[in-house]
Amino acid sequence: MMLAFDLDRDDAPQQRRPAPADGPGCFGEAADHRSQRILYAARGWIAEQDGMTTDGRSLLLLHAQRTPPDRREALVRCFERVLLHAPRLELPALAASLRQAGLSVDEGLSVMGAPAGEVRAAVQGLGRFRSFPPGLRLSRVSPDEDDDAIREIQELQAESGHAPLPGWMLRGGEGRSLTLALRDGRGALVGCTTLCVLTRPEPAEAGREALSQLGLLGAPPLWISDVGEAPSWTGMPICTCLREDHRGRGLGAPLQAAALQEGHERFGIRWFYALVRSGDEIAKRMNARCGLAPHRAEGFLLATAGPPERPRRHAEARRGSG
Repeated sequence: MMLAFDLDRDDAPQQRRPAPADGPGCFGEAADHRSQRILYAARGWIAEQDGMTTDGRSLLLLHAQRTPPDRREALVRCFERVLLHAPRLELPALAASLRQAGLSVDEGLSVMGAPAGEVRAAVQGLGRFRSFPPGLRLSRVSPDEDDDAIREIQELQAESGHAPLPGWMLRGGEGRSLTLALRDGRGALVGCTTLCVLTRPEPAEAGREALSQLGLLGAPPLWISDVGEAPSWTGMPICTCLREDHRGRGLGAPLQAAALQEGHERFGIRWFYALVRSGDEIAKRMNARCGLAPHRAEGFLLATAGPPERPRRHAEARRGSG
């Protein structure tokens, strides 16, 4: 199997400044820039595939244990940065298969999640006890946000240890994401967070319902407390981060909570997932305050076509998910 898109991958400009609002708005290191350009060029094709989606910086291959090994390998070699989702019991064999194909595998991710009812209850409770200090203002990034504002968010993401998101995803991902920016009284950025919708907005074919991309593997019934069937919309908070002088003040949870609440209201999300580093207790506590709990049925691997990704920053510098 071989995939190719209308993109000269070797000619990707290795720069940090985002493209104009009508382009992908790539940002980061050379490998980030290349993956983001590939995903942007392939976004129409990805939208037509069952079990695939993207957050703009990685391809997400869902229920990857069902995908033939040669197709998995081809997807990683094409997109270069792929998150593979599978039942936890399937992950060791999946990792071994990828490594045997000469690919790099990162197994250090944990999944947290909850149905929307539990998240809403936690968010409402959090709102009663925690609000932003006077002088801080929260706003949504618009589809026509200027390049300087987008670059400011991307720089904060990178400085906080996250793989940065491309501009087109920060501006709304063509209807599949929302980004909130937290600013001080002078208008300077102090925090940001993004929520991505991980389900297809429209049915793939007439008469077919849009499939839930996650939550289909039958987690324990007691854990899924208010969902009688597979959720129709799934969302994932990513890149929740704060400027260094605002960390350690308890602002991360209400910042992410605002995105979860707005995502539920805007997209009708019924299930939330978050990916955190297995040893990142700060991110785990923040997500727990938002109502998310460790998921015992499903997990993710990160596969890359090049050398293993180096840590972008020490975990103590991070305040968020993904």
